[in-house]
Amino acid sequence: MASFNVLNYFTTLGSRGAATPEEFERQESKIVSAITEIDADVFGLIEIENNGTAVDTLVAAINDALGAETYAAIDTGVVGTDEITTALIYKPAAVMPAGGYAVLDETIDPRFDTNRNRPALAQTFADVETGEEVTVVVNHLKSKGSACAEDPDAGDGQGNCNGVRTAAAEALVDWLATGPTGAEPGRDVIIGDLNAYDKEDPIQVLTAAGFTDLLLEEQGENAYSYVFDGQLGYLDYGLVGSGLAANVTGAATWAVNADEPDLLDYLMGFKQDAQDAIFAPDPYRSSDHDPVIIGFDFIAPELSVTPDPEVVFPPNAKWRSVTFDIDATDASGEVEVSIVDATATGHKAQVEIVSDTEVRVLARVGAVYTVVFEAVDPSGNTTTQEVVITVGP
Repeated sequence: MASFNVLNYFTTLGSRGAATPEEFERQESKIVSAITEIDADVFGLIEIENNGTAVDTLVAAINDALGAETYAAIDTGVVGTDEITTALIYKPAAVMPAGGYAVLDETIDPRFDTNRNRPALAQTFADVETGEEVTVVVNHLKSKGSACAEDPDAGDGQGNCNGVRTAAAEALVDWLATGPTGAEPGRDVIIGDLNAYDKEDPIQVLTAAGFTDLLLEEQGENAYSYVFDGQLGYLDYGLVGSGLAANVTGAATWAVNADEPDLLDYLMGFKQDAQDAIFAPDPYRSSDHDPVIIGFDFIAPELSVTPDPEVVFPPNAKWRSVTFDIDATDASGEVEVSIVDATATGHKAQVEIVSDTEVRVLARVGAVYTVVFEAVDPSGNTTTQEVVITVGP
């Protein structure tokens, strides 16, 4: 999945985004280029026009590039009262919505002030191949530079409205603990622009509640998604709940925006002709925030176990060794296989586990031995196989 700030993608021209049809076409071409290159199964979008239709216009443009019905949007209509909102789009071939979406605003929890923050939008998606469910929660909290008369800059480096963002984070934690979409709590991924850096109060609220900051974990203290007056940091997040942390395969920003000059963007009004000619319909400076991309693995490893021998003969009531040829594969390349159970049925039948590739059985007439193997990949996905050994004839 990916978090993508579309930098005021407005189909209403002359508002926050493009001023002319040509600027809109240029803006859309860059966003579509970036989204199709990322190719995520789920995108959380930030700074899209809150008119109920802009997201459909963007999805149509993406599908023009990739093929009909490649992506679809969660139909939320207008969410909140701000001119911009958050949205979710997804690949129906890969994931499907599980139940309806849910919105956190001040009517749910007064601490989540949507006169300032955009409402949080949550949707549970089920992986088509495995049925595994993930609840994606896309956010856009109040900015540091916005006025907050009752919550001004405290001089601690966190900017204006820190209390507003912190209260919103506290409300978000409590809301997700209730499973607002009807899905299992703890399998949530918080994405979007939280307008707080990783050591600030709102993020500390989320990590203290058990969410893992994936950019910090994967890229360390030098991670960044945004440049402001020459200073680097990240306001864009992937925070994963405890129930999903083991399934994460990686997380990173894609450096196509923050490092790039706005000379490359879609706007035309303040550029000389030679500068404007630099424009290209590519991902670079499609926004001012870098996308955050997160990978998950829900695919269980493949396991094949063959005993040698499969039929023990003769039935002379003596101990015999049975070894196993194990073939275990996984996309990660790493699989641990072990014997988790071994049972014996029949008169005086006995079995002993020697190692994860060998057992000893007592060769008694009619005895049946069942050995259970389990393969585990690095994401905790498991596959089991029962192997049956008989004593002949």
